[in-house]
Amino acid sequence: MYMLDRVSKVFAGRIVAVDDLDLNIRQGERVALIGPSGAGKTTLFRMLNLTIPPTSGSLLFDGLDIGRFSGRRLREVRRRIGTIYQQHNLIPRLQVVHNVLAGKLGTWSTWQAVRSLIRPTEVDLASLALRQVGIAEKLYDRTETLSGGQQQRVAIARMLVQNPEVILADEPVSSVDPALASGIVKLLIDLSRTTRKTLIMNLHSVDLALAHFPRVIGLKDGKMSFDLAAPAVTDDHLTALYSGSQTETAEEEASIRAKQRSLYSCQPHLTS
Repeated sequence: MYMLDRVSKVFAGRIVAVDDLDLNIRQGERVALIGPSGAGKTTLFRMLNLTIPPTSGSLLFDGLDIGRFSGRRLREVRRRIGTIYQQHNLIPRLQVVHNVLAGKLGTWSTWQAVRSLIRPTEVDLASLALRQVGIAEKLYDRTETLSGGQQQRVAIARMLVQNPEVILADEPVSSVDPALASGIVKLLIDLSRTTRKTLIMNLHSVDLALAHFPRVIGLKDGKMSFDLAAPAVTDDHLTALYSGSQTETAEEEASIRAKQRSLYSCQPHLTS
């Protein structure tokens, strides 16, 4: 699905966000990205969803050399990729149905979009998507009345209406209560499995990444620190990934400590 060959991204001619990265992700894979703040995860995601191009190297999506595309052709490829952000990017005063159907804007004409804003069309599609994320009863509620977790589910439903081949989730649970985070991650895992979509998720929580994803990639200073099956990630890998980072957060530190405790208690064959 994705093939990155020596991809780098440099901003303002001097700030290296991603540095000489090689990465292959197959169709249908479920992959978590972890690493300290400032590691380059969000920049990598912006390249994967084709928002920004690499400064150097090549990025192939489904065998297509993205560097050769622009304009309408690039927009067509982008529609095959759905992105869920930390911020929900919803319009609070609109009803939920309108925010969900925004997932169709890439395929609707301007007239269809305006008509649906006046009177929602394809309501059955929006209702099905909301049913899949567990809030079908919120179809005609004003979006601003929903909780943070419910609004994130609306954003996921919008992505389902788009029906992309790839789901990119960039810190999708950072703005919800920690008690709800696991449920949202599980929801995305289940949706990607049942619809056979590729899922790549950027997470601050090491525990969530290791508990739910078969493949975990660690990024540090724009470089790949490791690319391993989740059971193969040890406390040594995590210490090397996060140590020395000036932007390390309290959440990341707590997650590392929790992971180390679980390694000692649940996997005694792993050494420190």
